[in-house]
Amino acid sequence: MISMISKGARTIACACVVLAFAAGAFAAPVAVVFSKGESIFLTDSEGKQPVKLAKGSNPEISPDGRFVAFTAPSGKDGWGRKIAVAEIASKKITIMKTVPGENSYGPRWSPDGKSLLFNHWDEQSADWVFGTVAPADGSFRVLAPEQKGIYSPFWSADGASVYGQDLDTLYRIDVPSGTVGERRPLAEVTGSEAMVSSALRFSLSPDGTMWLFDAQVEDTGKLMKHGEPLNSAIFLHTPADGKTRRLTPENICAMHPSWLPGGEEFLFAGYGPNEAKRTSSPFAIFRQSLESGKATLFIKEGDSPSAERKRSAK
Repeated sequence: MISMISKGARTIACACVVLAFAAGAFAAPVAVVFSKGESIFLTDSEGKQPVKLAKGSNPEISPDGRFVAFTAPSGKDGWGRKIAVAEIASKKITIMKTVPGENSYGPRWSPDGKSLLFNHWDEQSADWVFGTVAPADGSFRVLAPEQKGIYSPFWSADGASVYGQDLDTLYRIDVPSGTVGERRPLAEVTGSEAMVSSALRFSLSPDGTMWLFDAQVEDTGKLMKHGEPLNSAIFLHTPADGKTRRLTPENICAMHPSWLPGGEEFLFAGYGPNEAKRTSSPFAIFRQSLESGKATLFIKEGDSPSAERKRSAK
C-alpha cells in the first residue's frame, strides 16, 4: 500500500500507560470481535472468554451482531487477500468469490447490514479503488472507478454515501450513482496535529453525529522507542461544527477505534511499556469513555476491535 507514513512505523513508535481492566457498563452485553495473530476471535462487552471464529484479519461485526466480515488469506502461498463473511451462530465462512483479483481488504458493513465496502486493488489501473459486495447474492461493483488511489472507506449514517481520502482530499461518493458528490480538504477534518497516511481509519458513531479516527502524531510525550519520533492517537471529529479534538493523551498509544453502542464509549488497540516487552505482538485492546477520558484494559492481547452496534435479540 502507498503511504506517506506506514502503519508499521506507527506500531514501532507507540507506547502507552499501563491501564486496569474495567467491567462492562451495558445492561446487556453486546458481541465484540478482534484479531490476534492470524485469527479472529469473538467475545462480548463484558469480556467473556474469547473463542476463535476464523482465520483472517480486519474483522468488523455486522450492525445486528449476526455476522463478521473480515479479510481472509487466499492463494496457494496465502499472500492474497479476499473479503469473507462468517456467520457467528454456525461459524460458516463464505468467501466473496465474485470480487475479482486477489487483493481486497478491510470490509465495512453498511448501516442496514446488506452491503460491504472495502479497499480493492484494480489490476487494470494498478491502483486502489473502493469496491462493494452484497453478501446475500454476491453482486460486486466499483464505486467512482475514476477515483484512483483512495483509502480509508467508511459509510454515511444513512448508507446513501461512502467516504474516502487520498492523503489530501476527503471524498463523499454517492452510492446509487457511484459518482463523487463532494470534495473537501482532508485537513479540515484531521486538523493540524494529525499526520495523514493511507492507514487512517474512521469509525462513525451509532447516531451518525461523530467520527472517531486514528492518526500518527509527533511524539511530544517523549515516548520515542527504536529511534522513531512518532506516536499514534485517536481523535474525535464532529461534522456539525467542524471541530476536531484529540481524545488520547501524550502518554498513550491508540489506533483502530471502534464505537460501542450508545456512543459514549469506544474500543481501541494500543500498547504500553509492559506490553512492548512481549516477544509476541504487543497490542492489547482498551476501552475509553468520552466523558471521563479514562481508558481501561479490556483484552490483554489483541488488535482491530469491532463491536455490535445494536442490542438485538439473537
